Amino acid sequence: MDINQIRYLLTIADNDFNLTRSAEVLHISQPAISKAIKDMEFKQQVKIFNRRKGKIVGLTRYGITLVKESKKVYEQYIEMVSKLNELSENSNGTVRLGIAPVIISTVFNDALIAFINQNPGIQLKIIERGAYELQRMLILGDIDLAVIVSPATVEGIYEDLIYENTVRVWFNKEHRFNDFTGPIPFSEIEKEKIVTLTDDFMVTFQLNKRFKGDRLKPNYFLQTQSWDLILNLVQRDKNLIGIVAAPIGKNYSDHAIKNAEITPEFPWKISICHTMNSTEDPTVEYAKNWFLKYFSKYKKISID
Repeated sequence: MDINQIRYLLTIADNDFNLTRSAEVLHISQPAISKAIKDMEFKQQVKIFNRRKGKIVGLTRYGITLVKESKKVYEQYIEMVSKLNELSENSNGTVRLGIAPVIISTVFNDALIAFINQNPGIQLKIIERGAYELQRMLILGDIDLAVIVSPATVEGIYEDLIYENTVRVWFNKEHRFNDFTGPIPFSEIEKEKIVTLTDDFMVTFQLNKRFKGDRLKPNYFLQTQSWDLILNLVQRDKNLIGIVAAPIGKNYSDHAIKNAEITPEFPWKISICHTMNSTEDPTVEYAKNWFLKYFSKYKKISID
């Protein structure tokens, strides 16, 4: 077991095996914590949790012992991290940080400036790729950490939620959506000419999944890798709508285009991801914890 699995295990036990509450405490999605449980039991080749009708209700005898010993290990880990943080000014090394381009320009720029200023001994090597490519590179060991739109889709990747917002629909001030009050239903969005990101972006993957689940067929006018092109087109043509995350369009709000929430709510969650091997390097572990602490103050930023 790695330290994150231990943290997940102890959090589940401390929250009376309520996975929803445990996921909130850990700032991860419930599917992510369910996946972590399966990984733990698969790798240990034993039953850790007792279940009733598919719901976790307690620990097995093995699980009770595992939790007891895990508490000791986690206390030692916290002590170690505390000592490392005390020495952070003298930290040296290189951290290869992969970030999806749409995230680095909207959510991560201030964090990068702060990290570099506070940690002059650590060299950050930034690699910009899409979410799927970053996950592949992380598994292969080509990068140490990845910042992507959650959830991670590759086995063996662990994620910590650092930022939350929503995906919104953007439209010209003369578009019919300007007369709507409240969030725009997917059934109405289906009727419009949509401009959005290409299929290799996680937002579009999730968008297509939602349309399919509602048995709706979207009318894609254009798909592009350029988020600013999406908003420029919407600004120029009152017959187009754009689907992008709220922070991406913050520089366009209150101008020629408007935006609205989507119903059902369409969350946009950002996670910092690692593997069991990548955080064995103390500098990488320190960098991960630094970003987690930094973003704990900025979980959600509104553009209203």
